[in-house]
Order: sequence, then structure tokens, then C-alpha cells
Amino acid sequence: MSRNPPLLLTLPALLFITAFLAVPLVRTLLEGGVNLSVWRDPYFLGRLAWTLAQAAGTALLALLLGAPLAYLLSRYDVPGKALFLRLLLLPFVTPVLVAVLGLSALLGPHGWVTRWTGVDISDSPALLILGNLFFNLPVMVRLAYGGFSRVPPALLGAARSLGASAWGAAWSVAVPLALPGVAAGAVLVFLYSALSFGLPLALGGEAYGTLEVEVYQSAFALRLPEASALILGQLALTLVATWVYVSLTRGGTGVPAPAVPRAWGGALLGVLALGTVTAVICFAPLLAVVARGLLGSAGPTLAYWQGVLTDQQTGLLVWNTVRFALLAGVGAVLLGGSFALGAWRARSRVLDATSLLPLMVSPVSLAVGYLLAYPRLAATLPMLLAAYVLLALPLVVRSLLPALRALPPRVLEAARSLGAGPWAVFRTVTWPLTLPALRGGAALALSTVLGEFGATLVLTRPEWATLSTGLYERLGRPGERNLGEACALATALLLLSALTFTVLDGGRGEMT
Repeated sequence: MSRNPPLLLTLPALLFITAFLAVPLVRTLLEGGVNLSVWRDPYFLGRLAWTLAQAAGTALLALLLGAPLAYLLSRYDVPGKALFLRLLLLPFVTPVLVAVLGLSALLGPHGWVTRWTGVDISDSPALLILGNLFFNLPVMVRLAYGGFSRVPPALLGAARSLGASAWGAAWSVAVPLALPGVAAGAVLVFLYSALSFGLPLALGGEAYGTLEVEVYQSAFALRLPEASALILGQLALTLVATWVYVSLTRGGTGVPAPAVPRAWGGALLGVLALGTVTAVICFAPLLAVVARGLLGSAGPTLAYWQGVLTDQQTGLLVWNTVRFALLAGVGAVLLGGSFALGAWRARSRVLDATSLLPLMVSPVSLAVGYLLAYPRLAATLPMLLAAYVLLALPLVVRSLLPALRALPPRVLEAARSLGAGPWAVFRTVTWPLTLPALRGGAALALSTVLGEFGATLVLTRPEWATLSTGLYERLGRPGERNLGEACALATALLLLSALTFTVLDGGRGEMT
């Protein structure tokens, strides 16, 4: 395969990105680029300010809670650490509407916590911030953990021998060395929170809607020039954040260092305290969804599940969700795998950065771009699947590239020196060594598409309804029964996402 120029391997994905990302963005620029009056409107400036504020607040809270926990987990051998880190991936692959239901069941106007405490935060920004933390705190912990685990324990020991306290050594030695990973985690949390759509749409209301919600509402009202101008402002924001993230994550940080022996005393108490808070934020909404689907006003019941299972629409929702995810997953694996192989062979930073482009555009903005660029195709199934593939493509590429770069050069050279051709080297060396990473990327891609909501809401038709849109429809109906059936449907979607991720990823619990 080495005889093939790297460009030929990357060409299919590059053409796909051009057709389904670059062209819609250019069309958006032509449509709304001169409509600067939008950014002179105090209303939209206020939405921009709130978008930045809630994203920055989420990033700060995730940093304050996640970084200390990540440091303690990287330094000490705590019982159950591997399982805890693996379970932290569950919120990352949880569909957004499942989280909305869980938070509403706990903290909504009639939520369990609201009834027990008498404190209602459903009309405050706190509920949206908690929703952001549910999804993004695990990202912060995982990335910070990766940075801290690469700090050699000998350096911390040297600082302690010079009289530094445990936290003094951590602050003066570990934090500077792990800063790129920690800062990258904070930037990624900021970016994800700023581009979030389902959470602010369902939990923010009119008072706390973000720029992404305004894009959707403008497009829904057919104010496309206004939506285009908002998208361009949003794109400028994500360009800066992505550039900072790429700068922080450029290059390696060495080999992970082994953890020191099991800790007791203050370190263990710190892990328990921070871990408990993290577990409540990340797992309580999921447990609430499952419980709410099994509990009625009179006690335990299977009526909600019975209603879902006997509804003829449920079969269509499941069938559409699964087949769309499989089709998009296959497309993302084929395009992403070929692109990653070509980018690895070319050793090109430009190609590396290109794989991040789909992450810089939110699903709703992407769907609006399709409406502008391909108006006759916007209501077709291929366009919806193209959006799914584009959103899943970076997850496959970002999973594969580190594995390809970690291939031992001596092993590849040894295979070639023994007379193995390019295909034989790929089949006997490259493929087996990178298959776990490919499975992990496919797991992330499929889990993401299974619960995709933003692009689906804009581009879907009634006959293409998925579990996510079915959930959203039930949420709009009043009554306890509809809420219970929505929670049952959400539980099914959660189990489907978790099962897909576990089977494909093999339970490795890696986030790349």
C-alpha cells in the first residue's frame, strides 16, 4: 500500500468534506456574510454573551472538580479506579435527550429533588450548567488524567525531598508538566458547551437559550440570512477554540508513568469526596431516567414500558435509528480509516487539522448549510445520512491516528525486509495492531449517531423519525403517562448506545 500516494487515500474523505462541509459553509457565507445588522442587535449580542458565559462557567467548574480528581487518580492506586474511569465514558455516549429527561426527573418543577428539598432551579441557569457538566466533566477528567499520568513520580519525589508538601509538589511540578492536557480538556469542555443544542433548547427556555438555539429558531422561521450571520459568528468562535485545542495537544507527552502504591488518609478522602460529587453529577440523571420509567404515582409499574412496546411507532423509531446509525457508521469507518492511513503516511499537519473541521461546525449549523446549498436535496435521506457521516468521521480519524503513529517502525521494517509486500505488511502488522483503535472509533461514531438530535430535527421527515425525535415529540405532550413513556423510550436508547459502545470497544474504556 505504500506505493499509493497518501493523497489517493485521503481523497475520498477530502471530497466528502468539500461537498458536505465546505460548500454549505461557503453558501452560508454568501447568504449571511453581509448581514452585519444581526451583530448590532442587542438581543443577539446578549445571546452571544450568555453562550460564552455558560460555556466558560462550565469549563471552570469542570476544571475545578475534574483536575484535582484526575491528579489523585493518576497518583494513587485507588480500589475501583479502572471501573470508575470506564464508567465515566457512559455520559459521553449518552443521547442528549436522555440527559434532559434525567435532569428533569431530578431537578425539574416536579422532580424528586425539587419535592424533597423545596428548591426549584428549573427556571435558573443552574440546570443548564449541570447538564453541561453531565456531558463534559468526564471529558475533563479523562484528558487531565492522561496528562497527569505522564508526570514521572520521581520528579514529585524530588520535590517532596526538598521540603514541598504533597499539594505543593503537585502544584509546582505536576501541574506545569500536565498543563497542556488539562488546558486542552478545559478548551474542549468550553467548545462542547458553546455548541450544545439539545440541552439549551430543552432546559434553557426563552431566558437562557444559546446562540445555537437562535440559529435553529431563525432557520425554522425561514429567516435564513439571519441564521447564516449567526452561524458565521459561531464559526469564528469555534475556529479560535479549535486552534487553541490543536496547539495544546500538538506532540506527545511521553509514556504513562505507573501509579504509586495505594493511598490512605487525606488522599483517599479527597478521591472519595471528589469522586462522589462526580458520580452524582454523571450517573444520577441516568439512574433517574431508568427509575422514572418504572415508577408511577402509585408505585412501581410496567405500564409505561407496555405503552411503548405496544405502540406501532416504536418499531419504526428503532428500525430507523439502528439502520441510519449502521449506514453512517460504515461510511465513517471507510472514509475515516482511509483518511487516517493517508494522513499518517503523509505526516501532514494540514491533513491532521482537516480531520477536525467537522467538529468546528455544530449539527444545526451544518443542517442549515444544507438547506442553503442543496435546497432540492435537503429533505432527502442521503442528505441526512451525509450529515451523520460527517459528524462521525472525526471520531474515527482521531481514534486511528494515534494508533498508527504508535506503530513500532522496527516491526514494519522487519516485515518489509522479510519480503512482505505493502498489502502483506498492512494485513499482518498494521491491521492487527490498529484494530482496537478502529473498534473504539467505530464505537464512538455509532453511539454518537444513535442519539444525534440537532441535524435530525432540521433535516428529518416523519417517515424517518428516530428514537431521539420520538423522545422530543413525547416531551412536548402533557401528562404523567407521556413523561413515563418518554423515560422508558429514553432507557431503551441509553441501553442501545451503551451496548453498541461496549460490544465494539471491547470494554477497554479508552478515550482518544
